[in-house]
Amino acid sequence: MPGNPATGERRRPAVVGRLLAWQLGGSRVCIGVWAAGARTPCPGRRSVRAGTDAQCAGCAAGDSGRALARNAIAGENDRDWNLYLAWFGSGLVKVGLTAADRGRDRLLEQGAIAYTLLATGPFTAIRRAEQSVSATGLARERIGSRAKADAWWSLPDAAGRAEHVAKAHAAITAATDWPDTLEVTGCRVHDLAAAYGLDQEPLPSTFQELTGVDDEAALAGRIRAVVGRRLLLDTFAGPLLADMRRVAGYPFAAAGEQTRPTGLQSTPRTRPRDPHENDQPLF
Repeated sequence: MPGNPATGERRRPAVVGRLLAWQLGGSRVCIGVWAAGARTPCPGRRSVRAGTDAQCAGCAAGDSGRALARNAIAGENDRDWNLYLAWFGSGLVKVGLTAADRGRDRLLEQGAIAYTLLATGPFTAIRRAEQSVSATGLARERIGSRAKADAWWSLPDAAGRAEHVAKAHAAITAATDWPDTLEVTGCRVHDLAAAYGLDQEPLPSTFQELTGVDDEAALAGRIRAVVGRRLLLDTFAGPLLADMRRVAGYPFAAAGEQTRPTGLQSTPRTRPRDPHENDQPLF
């Protein structure tokens, strides 16, 4: 698919079943800032450390997505906003907000397994409602990436997921004092498991998880699942779970189909135990 002619970029979506084969080489630099689906390169091409943050301090400060997380967006009442309930697994219910014109993109980015809207309206009222829902204790504003990924191995079927979301929606709607400027929405469950490939064959009981990348490395495998920023790859060395933020910022070139992963640090993992297998949670 097309990219950015000004930067010479090409974009190719990560699709379940597609072969990914990259040869990484060179030093890692800041990825710049994404806005309205386009990337503005870092003006200083500053170096960034290894890890899951691929932005320098200057670009991070100018990133509207981070500003939103800091509740520092100005003038956003000119747009329509949605308050959503995102479900990531048993006991993992999150409340959040997103611009209405982004559709479901925000939910896909976070790796929500299923979701429904709670309300629509101007930013200030939506943000106030988000805080009110969080204060009920029925949903959180933050869920850690480890908890999200661990839940993939113990998801109920589509009907069970819809039931969890519907119960959470009903409880939150009844417990929240909604601002008059909001339109409270009925429960309409959107299930995203198929979009990620989590409705296919069972996930592996053992796998490696990417923890670091050398300046010269090869990342290659066939995509089994893509959930938010994480890819589960079938590689010549076995299944590999990769947070793609760890490779963002490295220059790379296409590698051959027979490429084996090299220059990658990883840690062995086993199928996570369901933390709720002995519980009877509300959601």
